[in-house]
Amino acid sequence: MKKIILAPAVALAFTGLVASPVAAAESASAQSATTQTAEQKKAEADKAKKEEAKKAAAEKAEAEKNAAAEKAAAEKKAKEKAEAAKKAADKKKADEKKAAEDKADEKDEAKAPPKKVDPKPAPAPKDEDKDAEDDDKSEDKANPINASVKVTSDEVTAEELHENGVTVKVSGLEKGDKVSAQSGLTGPATTAQGSSATMKLRSAKEVTQESVSFAVQVQREGVPSTTENAEVSLLKNETVNATVSLNADEFTQSEFADNGIKVTGEGFTPNGPVTVVGGNETSPFATQEVEADDEGKVSAPLTFEGDGQLPVGDYSVWAVDQDTETESPAQDFTVTEDDAVEPIDASLKVDPKEITAEDLANREKGVTVTVSGVKKGDKITDSLTGETETAEADGDYELNLWYEGNPDNLEVGKVPFTVTIDREGTESETLEGNINVVAEDGDDDGDDGNEDGNDDGKDGSDDGDDGETEAPADASFTVSPKKIEAADFANENKGVTLAVENCEPGADVHFEVNPKGINVTAYENTVTADDEGNASVNVFGTSSDVSAYVGAYTATATCGDDTMKDSFTVTGGANGGGSDGGDNGNAGNGGDDGSQLPRTGADLGGLTTGALLLLVGGAAIALTGRKNKFGRTPTSF
Repeated sequence: MKKIILAPAVALAFTGLVASPVAAAESASAQSATTQTAEQKKAEADKAKKEEAKKAAAEKAEAEKNAAAEKAAAEKKAKEKAEAAKKAADKKKADEKKAAEDKADEKDEAKAPPKKVDPKPAPAPKDEDKDAEDDDKSEDKANPINASVKVTSDEVTAEELHENGVTVKVSGLEKGDKVSAQSGLTGPATTAQGSSATMKLRSAKEVTQESVSFAVQVQREGVPSTTENAEVSLLKNETVNATVSLNADEFTQSEFADNGIKVTGEGFTPNGPVTVVGGNETSPFATQEVEADDEGKVSAPLTFEGDGQLPVGDYSVWAVDQDTETESPAQDFTVTEDDAVEPIDASLKVDPKEITAEDLANREKGVTVTVSGVKKGDKITDSLTGETETAEADGDYELNLWYEGNPDNLEVGKVPFTVTIDREGTESETLEGNINVVAEDGDDDGDDGNEDGNDDGKDGSDDGDDGETEAPADASFTVSPKKIEAADFANENKGVTLAVENCEPGADVHFEVNPKGINVTAYENTVTADDEGNASVNVFGTSSDVSAYVGAYTATATCGDDTMKDSFTVTGGANGGGSDGGDNGNAGNGGDDGSQLPRTGADLGGLTTGALLLLVGGAAIALTGRKNKFGRTPTSF
């Protein structure tokens, strides 16, 4: 309440007090002034009273206005709350309907429809503050999670699931929900911006099963989180049926430079493009694009596309079917250094040593020329036919020769010829030989011997003279065995036997053994041919270190003017027996230097029979290893 302060005269009037009358002795002007002051004060008092009444009325009107406004505001707020509650209920109902529709569309899942949660009706608006607070609590309460998970990507293989992953859609969400992979698959978490969210999930490694189960967790503020399960079905990896083959698995650098490698394959898409690749772990050396035929087969040569020769090493070849993007298993091959070319060390032998014109003109007989010491790939040319043939293997090479014509045209005597051997990377070698044509009546000497014993002796002497003249040309040289283990070579009871036949009886036969590129002392010895023109020696190692003898050796026998060559090889192998040979050798040498070949075999009496037996065995072995060739026809001798 406001206080009103009045003038003194007014105050007196309110209290009921009256001023004492002035003295009668006052003048008329004084009385007039006093009367004027009283009226003025009364007027002011009336005015103040009116203003107070007016002000009170205004305050009352303002209070009524404010009360009306507050009531209107409360009614508006209550109305808005009711509308908000209805809107929330409608939205939730729509979300639940959409979630149910999404679940109905899922092809790979058969879940029971979610339990429907009816929204609570919004309370009627009330004016009381307590009712307003209850309305606020009802509006802020969160809805329970009712989410579903669906894989939206196309079917994938295990490899694609690991490398690229799949797209997963989570529906039935509310804005702000947190979604993350819980198990089975991995991927970044996300926050829903509306009623659904998508995620990219992948497997941590490439799996082998036909399907992968996974779980997704959904979190919402104010309610417990939920876990939704789903499954990804995987396509089976395609079986690769394409294969490739190579024409060889080892090449020298020169061979690869000349011919490359030939690749064939099958199991590719018919008439489809195929890429053939050759290379190693570092990089390819060649790539070729080819097209498969109607049966899915391919063929392609690969050569080194760089400068020079393909380096020594291991390589692989594979092919890729461009239509199916499948790769064949790789096939391996090796490139090696070119072997050092070995000089030609060959010898020649004619069998039989003598032949009649009749037999020489017989295709089923003829003569066999054996060239020993050839290597695979050697070119062999004889002067009788002028034809050239290629050796298909290392060792002996045979030429079967006969005379195609009238045997009466052949004269008795020697028919000289040559055989030339050409080997790439080294000098060629020419060997000389003779075919001895004898008369049909060459056995008459034997008949004369039957008629007259003296004549037999004389004729025999004459034949012996003839034999002495022809012996060097007819002599033959044999090495047995051609290959021997080091332990057997270092055994004096075994070793290698060198034998000569049909030398001049009583003539000196000189034997030599020379190692090829190994630290072993050369062996040589001279013996006397026996009454039949035969001589032999046995050669063996004396060192206990039998491995010192491993390598190749050239053996030479000289009989008169005829020098014959052959060879043998000492190989590694079992070491048994080496010590015995070494001990016996030391007894003869007085020391063990690991590189000596003994000088032995001078005792012909003890070696002749054994040598002949070995010679027969060696000849039989050589015969079984020969590759006969027919149809060699000398046009003239």
